[in-house]
Amino acid sequence: MGVFNNPKNPPRIKAGYGTAKKARNTIRRLRKETRKQQKQTARTMYYRAKYHKFQTPGMRNAMKIYADFLSK
Repeated sequence: MGVFNNPKNPPRIKAGYGTAKKARNTIRRLRKETRKQQKQTARTMYYRAKYHKFQTPGMRNAMKIYADFLSK
């Protein structure tokens, strides 16, 4: 982190979409949130992976995990 990169409020939920492992960890962290917050975060991560300019196979695997979570 740089000198000027000191956010006032840390992220509420540490979420990731780069690999399937990050997606599973994100979903595990989401369990303590409300269902509305869970769906909003999972949907955001799904679409970030889906429309990423340089999509990787790990992102495609993460999309499957998020899609499965959202379908429940």
